[in-house]
Amino acid sequence: MALSKQRRAAAAASPAPAAAVPAPAPIQDALRLSQEVLRHLPSGIVFFDPAGRVQEANPAARAALGFEQPQGLTIAELFRDAELREPDGTVLGPAALLTADTYRSLRILQRKTMRYTTPAGLGRRLGVTLFPLRSQDPASLTPPGLICLLTDLTAIHALEEELQRRKSLSALGEMAAGIAHEFKNALATISGYGQMLHASLRDDARDQAGKILEQVAMLNNIASEFLTFARPLVLQPERVNLGHLLQQCAEAIRAQGFPQVEIALDRTFPAIAGDPVLLTATIMNLLRNSCEAIVQGGRGGRVAVQFGGWQNRSARILFMDDGPGVAPEVAEKIFIPFFTTKASGTGLGLAMVHKIVTAHQGSVLLADAAPGHTVFAVLLPAAIQSASLPASPPRG
Repeated sequence: MALSKQRRAAAAASPAPAAAVPAPAPIQDALRLSQEVLRHLPSGIVFFDPAGRVQEANPAARAALGFEQPQGLTIAELFRDAELREPDGTVLGPAALLTADTYRSLRILQRKTMRYTTPAGLGRRLGVTLFPLRSQDPASLTPPGLICLLTDLTAIHALEEELQRRKSLSALGEMAAGIAHEFKNALATISGYGQMLHASLRDDARDQAGKILEQVAMLNNIASEFLTFARPLVLQPERVNLGHLLQQCAEAIRAQGFPQVEIALDRTFPAIAGDPVLLTATIMNLLRNSCEAIVQGGRGGRVAVQFGGWQNRSARILFMDDGPGVAPEVAEKIFIPFFTTKASGTGLGLAMVHKIVTAHQGSVLLADAAPGHTVFAVLLPAAIQSASLPASPPRG
């Protein structure tokens, strides 16, 4: 009994366990401010823990990388097959490998670029800076973590490519238009003499002369296509029902013989401002290009056209197919005149698409070309709601 009383007395005399002391108000304010700054920064920040897993990523980083919840992902799972490059395009190597190497080398990688594809298949151009955190223990050889700064350069890179492409196409068009005119003149002379020769020869020789005339006609068509491409476009704009125009073009492409390809259109498209004849040529080229890519892959497939929302008062139209994709070295040249990977192509289809869309104060780019699918994004201005658009004069 005496021992029990002593224990109770000791317990009564002992101080109660200390309650958790809240951080001072200035520290709480600083933490709250840091969290708000990270949440609203336009640049992405990813924190990796000592094991190389994502500990935290702010909203800008999650949007650029295409992950809603990247926490816990390893460096390899986050960056996958992305490559780091110098700003001039020189390839440094796999982004995951170089990021992991910074843990060992404690080296800072500044102002690199990365070609990245999100889990949804969207292509990104990202500016990247990597630096390991300093350990408070001077003897430690492993940093307590790594910070990755990300800047989404996709729109800027697309604009730079667009400006460069316009300069190149303008210079090329002026130079080659004169050559094409002289080329057509020579072909007209050859064709005239060939027809005279064809009429005066016997059967066997006449067949051979006929083949010469067929080749002359083919070359003349190519020259005519290029002159059409090089000639300045004169738009006759009006309010265009894009959904109706897409439906007409899809039916025309189906009639050209692609039975193994399904063409699917969104139910709703906005009205746009443009030249319906030139826009028809643009849509036909994009749809035919997708169908041919699928057929060349040796299997059936699907082409889908979707309304991708509004961007600066322009309608974003997505042309998507599940064909073989486009190799990076091909993607860089895809809008250049006469560049083609097709055995019988002239290389003017996508170049003409680019010219027509640009003339409409719009833009077209290869938004994604990863293996297994291709996405062309076309921006076209919205139709003015009032009746202020000029009526289309008769075409003569």
